[in-house]
Amino acid sequence: MIKLNEIHAFIAVAEAQSVQEAANRLHLTQSAVSRLIQRLEADLGTVLFDRQTKPLTLTRDGQTALGHCRRILKSVGDFADAFTDTAAPQGVLRFGSSHVLARILTGAPLDTLRRRFPALTLRLLSDWSSPIMEHIRNGHLDGGVVLLPSDSSPPPDLAAERLTVEEVRGVSTPALLARHGRTLAGMNEAGWVLQPEGCCYRNALTRALERENLPINVLVEAYDQDLLLSLAERGVGFTLAPTRLFHDPRSALVSFEVDRFAIDIAVWLVCARQRGRMDRVFDVLVQELMQEILPYHSAAE
Repeated sequence: MIKLNEIHAFIAVAEAQSVQEAANRLHLTQSAVSRLIQRLEADLGTVLFDRQTKPLTLTRDGQTALGHCRRILKSVGDFADAFTDTAAPQGVLRFGSSHVLARILTGAPLDTLRRRFPALTLRLLSDWSSPIMEHIRNGHLDGGVVLLPSDSSPPPDLAAERLTVEEVRGVSTPALLARHGRTLAGMNEAGWVLQPEGCCYRNALTRALERENLPINVLVEAYDQDLLLSLAERGVGFTLAPTRLFHDPRSALVSFEVDRFAIDIAVWLVCARQRGRMDRVFDVLVQELMQEILPYHSAAE
């Protein structure tokens, strides 16, 4: 029968990639940790680590087992949380954010969470939406905010709440727009400052250009949306942005509809279905994110 202390030891070794380091973290001897791993392997009938490598690496079965073990420990924690509704959230909240939403998340929402839940440690990851949702599914993350095309939804096995739908528009200086216009051919001739491949609206732009037999002309790639907007403001090239999320009345940039190109994106809060006492944290997070987003709606309407 698999025991929780075996699962704890396995996760510790997998994360530390060292039996000795895992033993230090668990306040056990190295031999005790090795025995726990051996018992777990015997229970499962498989080998979890390639012991010929340094640092230790997981076998294919070990990678599968790691996701299951993390979900088991999370379920055990959720079970305990179900009987401690009055307890303040504590521990580590592992949260992901799409690259273009990171600035909003790490502003006022982060400050509010730190103030409301001082015993909570926030571990933040910025990545593309698909990897974030996969990390939530396999237990690496507790939740995240992601961007998806408006006609798409998160996987049904995840809890999800759509916060808003935004129109993606072209963005440039007035001078660059006057010289090259708002056609895909003209804008592509001037060049683009965009996120790397993996961005949903860059992917849509690439497909639209391919339909016109035009290879995409990317001048600068960057994950940071603010950096892309600053490059566009310097006249380096055109960019695309869900402008109501990144509205700045002080900016000299203009946003506009691009001829024969349109895409809407939805902002989703995604998390594991069993959240325990973290429900309160996610409720506050949704409220704070909407307070950040809604003023831009009012400014644009």
